[in-house]
Amino acid sequence: MNPKKSSSILIVNSEPDISELFAEMLLMGDEEYIINAANTGKECLQAMERTLPDLVLIDIEIPDMGGWELIGKIKKNWEIPVIIISSKAPVIEDLMRISLVSDYLMKPVTLDGLLMAVKDALELPRLLDQCIQSVNKYYDKEESMYPIFLLLKQNIYDRKQYILMKQLYSDKNLGNRVETKLMLDNLKGKINKVRNNTEYFKNYKVLFA
Repeated sequence: MNPKKSSSILIVNSEPDISELFAEMLLMGDEEYIINAANTGKECLQAMERTLPDLVLIDIEIPDMGGWELIGKIKKNWEIPVIIISSKAPVIEDLMRISLVSDYLMKPVTLDGLLMAVKDALELPRLLDQCIQSVNKYYDKEESMYPIFLLLKQNIYDRKQYILMKQLYSDKNLGNRVETKLMLDNLKGKINKVRNNTEYFKNYKVLFA
């Protein structure tokens, strides 16, 4: 049996002490990670060109470029999971583009929250890809099964966005935030629709014939 390969994580933070703290937190979990750090967006991109990590952990408040600008450059060149860490609550514009990232963590970041976000970001895309590859081997079932994996993949992003927004905007403090309430209602509707569609696919006899 081949030994499990350790995933590599690039931490992008303008404060080396904070990068070191996040590295220590990551090493406190059950998984073994190879961790490197960059202090600026430019250093991040240069490091990725030299050696591509499995995940990038970005402090959104970096000095030389906007955090979302950096994420855009990363996504343009590499298909790699990104986790945001921020001291600020996301604004509506952030929530509209949150599907670009695997998670949006707000400071103070808890150990459990960080470890869970990193594990999800690394494992869920791989699991979904493996499922899709398995489906492709069964041509007579592919047409029926493939949509469920697309639904589940989108549902992961929608659930993360919904949970984040509910933390920021409880029912009590939504008040007159009509746009935010509409976004929450739409997300909840999408999540419920996926659940219903998933149940349909589960019970569809072609899948399990």
